[in-house]
Amino acid sequence: MHKIPFIIGNFIACLIPWTKPRRNCRGYVNRILFYPWIARFVRRAYGERMKTLRFVRQRTLHRVVFIANDKYYVKVFRNVTHERICDFVELMGMVERVISVEVPHFIADKSLPIIGCAKNPGTDVHAIDKKLIIKNQDKIKKQVQKIIAELQSIDVEGIPNNDRFINNIQGRHKPEIECVGCRRVLGHFDMNPSNFLFDENLNIVSLVDWDSMQIANNPDTDWTYFVKRLEIFLSR
Repeated sequence: MHKIPFIIGNFIACLIPWTKPRRNCRGYVNRILFYPWIARFVRRAYGERMKTLRFVRQRTLHRVVFIANDKYYVKVFRNVTHERICDFVELMGMVERVISVEVPHFIADKSLPIIGCAKNPGTDVHAIDKKLIIKNQDKIKKQVQKIIAELQSIDVEGIPNNDRFINNIQGRHKPEIECVGCRRVLGHFDMNPSNFLFDENLNIVSLVDWDSMQIANNPDTDWTYFVKRLEIFLSR
């Protein structure tokens, strides 16, 4: 039943030829269609009555993201089993224990492919003066290297349901080609500067958006991706 709103929301949005009205229409329709499921989830997971629900984005037919009560991110998946959701939440528990910055504490719905997490503290990189980012990029890079090392301290061979993490939860990234002689590690796979949140001294306080997490066949994967995306961000 939860797949029906995905189909209806996209069908209605596709009838509108202009991008912004289409996005607004999709958000409005999805808020109506998904409201009962998310209201039930917020009540079960956080013991709160849902007062506000804001549409954030929809990634084609894979997932829809909302913010409930202005403090909980709620993601609804279309083709992800409840078992895989629970595996993901279990793995995030392992990540929480080794990462020195805050990461989302996910809660899974009891029956549907829905996960939620409270907003993490910190300021998005886009809200910070780019000159400060350029001046402190070496400091930021050192912090990112530390976070990657902490993540890679998790023994991937000891992860329950190891095969599940050959692909990420959404299946958007294909597994890398095996790197001969490389150590298999757990990778965030989306270390875009916008996924790091900072304090006023440009210390990283949170790392968000773990949906792309999977086992990497090359320990340099996250670092290479971060450097590439940082260069793109600074060049704009």
